[in-house]
Amino acid sequence: MMTRKLIMLAYCIALATSLAVIGCSDDDDAIDDAGTDTDTDTDADTDTDTDTDTDVDADYEITVEVTLPAGFTATPDKLVGVYVDSPTPGPTTMPVGMGETVEDVTIAPGTPYQYTTYARNFPAATAPLGDGDYYLSVILFVEGGGTMQPTPGVDWAMVADTMITLPATDTIDLGTIELVLVPGGGDAGPDSGK
Repeated sequence: MMTRKLIMLAYCIALATSLAVIGCSDDDDAIDDAGTDTDTDTDADTDTDTDTDTDVDADYEITVEVTLPAGFTATPDKLVGVYVDSPTPGPTTMPVGMGETVEDVTIAPGTPYQYTTYARNFPAATAPLGDGDYYLSVILFVEGGGTMQPTPGVDWAMVADTMITLPATDTIDLGTIELVLVPGGGDAGPDSGK
């Protein structure tokens, strides 16, 4: 099972993580708890778009405890969640949804991170992901690794075993996952944790 997950990560993680930058890189059009569009940055632009969805984040949340192995020594940068429609997608499988991006995430061996997110559509990440069955992949970018795409042998990732069925109306607890080094790099690099 672990080998299939690592193969899946190797094939779809490059595209999946670039989604985080597309859908979650600017809080300029953030949705507040009331479902209204707010302008949270300090630049001179004025928010002129209109949101018709009153609650982008739906009536559920998805949570998973993310852990790291004892030998991890890298410096975490950000944690990203993406959704796929198969626990073992092939080389042409594309991510179908986005989760939250957590900048400056605090996680270390012995200090898990409780990741709570929603499932948003791809690629804009502005509306809930449609009804269906999905799997959450969690990616940890570290110093010296990728920024839009994980660097094999440096950044860390894993797919949760538990299938997510949407729509949902409560908390979906995926349990605990332990991240592994993204496969494929020959030289692990200075911040790989090796």
